[in-house]
Amino acid sequence: MKNIKYTIILAFSILMMNSCETTEMGLVNDPNSLSPDQANADYFLNSIQVDFAYFVHYMGLTAGEFTRIDQLSSRTYSQSYSPASFDYEYSLAYQGIGEDIRLMRPLADESGLSFHIGITQVFQAYMYVAMVDFFDAIPYSDALQAAEGVLNPSPTSGQAVYDAAIGLLDSAIANFGDAAAPAPAVDFYYGGSKSKWIKAANSIKKKIYLNLGDSGSYNGVSDYIKTPADDFQFNWGTALVPANSRHPFYNSCYTSTGAGRYTSNWLMSVMLNAYGGVSDPRMKYYFYRQEQYAPGFGAPPEEQTLECSLYLAPLHYQATNEPFCALENGYWGRDHGNDAGIPPDPFLRTLYGLYPAGGRFDDNTFEATVVGQGESGKGITPIMLSSWIHFMNAELDAGNMKAHITSGIEDSFNKVTNFLGYDPPKQDLVDTYMSQFSDAFDAANTEGKYNIWATEYFISMYGNGLDAYNSYRRNGYPTTIQPNLEPDPGAFPTIMYYPETLTARNQNFTQRDNLTGRVFWNTNGATNLK
Repeated sequence: MKNIKYTIILAFSILMMNSCETTEMGLVNDPNSLSPDQANADYFLNSIQVDFAYFVHYMGLTAGEFTRIDQLSSRTYSQSYSPASFDYEYSLAYQGIGEDIRLMRPLADESGLSFHIGITQVFQAYMYVAMVDFFDAIPYSDALQAAEGVLNPSPTSGQAVYDAAIGLLDSAIANFGDAAAPAPAVDFYYGGSKSKWIKAANSIKKKIYLNLGDSGSYNGVSDYIKTPADDFQFNWGTALVPANSRHPFYNSCYTSTGAGRYTSNWLMSVMLNAYGGVSDPRMKYYFYRQEQYAPGFGAPPEEQTLECSLYLAPLHYQATNEPFCALENGYWGRDHGNDAGIPPDPFLRTLYGLYPAGGRFDDNTFEATVVGQGESGKGITPIMLSSWIHFMNAELDAGNMKAHITSGIEDSFNKVTNFLGYDPPKQDLVDTYMSQFSDAFDAANTEGKYNIWATEYFISMYGNGLDAYNSYRRNGYPTTIQPNLEPDPGAFPTIMYYPETLTARNQNFTQRDNLTGRVFWNTNGATNLK
């Protein structure tokens, strides 16, 4: 699935670190990396911060593809991802981030850099929890101990890793409380604010407790991300040379050869026709349309660039009136599971827009887009947002679900429609949307209310679908999600194959035969997944 060259960037710091990845390659040794005798804690932390952003982005993209936030291009779920598909993220986690943290720690301890250590503990907690959410048991308790002779780390249970992650977050919070510890030379996330790092750590704890179904501990966390100003995110740059610091979605869409990804027809459809035909004001920020009309949707059907415009929707799409092929008003993406070949449409299809990719704001110009347009990749990778917390609260507080959803939508609107200083939409558009949402929620039955909750939650997670994948497996909502284009795509993946590099090199791990198993916290999760 990943077919571009990744460049680990530090556009304005001392360290430059490059790594390449394809579906066949893991993380390669970097001749530009610092050796331990050349490095200091700040240099290591710079590299760790950027590597962590790439880890979150690509894990979040995989999860987003399964939950229709992004487009999945495989008609059968068992073929969506091979074990080798996860080699990059796995190698990045252990050979990259994990090894750099191991080498940095004694340097930080010696210099009293508790702040540095706390940041890495937040990264580790999030990273290991994300891998458990994909793979369940992973190397942890005796990982990264090759120097001590441990060449085949044993599996650590998902529950034990979750427990350890909570411990890491508690330690991180304690380290952030060290008033004497200096801030890092560069903090790409919070600019040296210890109080915001504490909120991020506590918010990840809430995410862990939500997966565990521990509502008491969840509600017991008080100092967490409550406004967009405290959102946990990585801020990408705009440089192309000497090192590429732009958002990965920008790199894949704004090129001399046109777009390299398709946007999700399902996500665009639910936003275009949200409530009573009222479109979501965030659409102009999420998507950029290169054409005013797609073939068969305002323009004549045309085989060369959009073959499906000549066909009727498959019967299982017709049965539930699913969006098919493309949408009105130039929203030209692909359906869930469409694995057709690539026609000459890279300068026609809809692109990732201003948010979160740092691309173009859709101002109805309908222009073919190339390198350098828009905001030159100055986007973000969201990791934990205040809007998500509101939707998480709604899951555990059904009696006040509408109020939590309303707050989640409002925080998402505030973040997206003010992104990079762009003028927000006219207030009457926002007011109309919120009024229509309110009426639809009030009129819905219980299932309908949960579908509205989950759909709005997924919309807010554009740019990182990790928590959407968890929520969908826990709850099974939205039930209105677009099915796979293939009528019988196989069972929805509730767990992932282990990375090939792990099972090929570690005799303590055996590759699983299918994707129907469940991670430890999901034994009683939804069964109606599609």
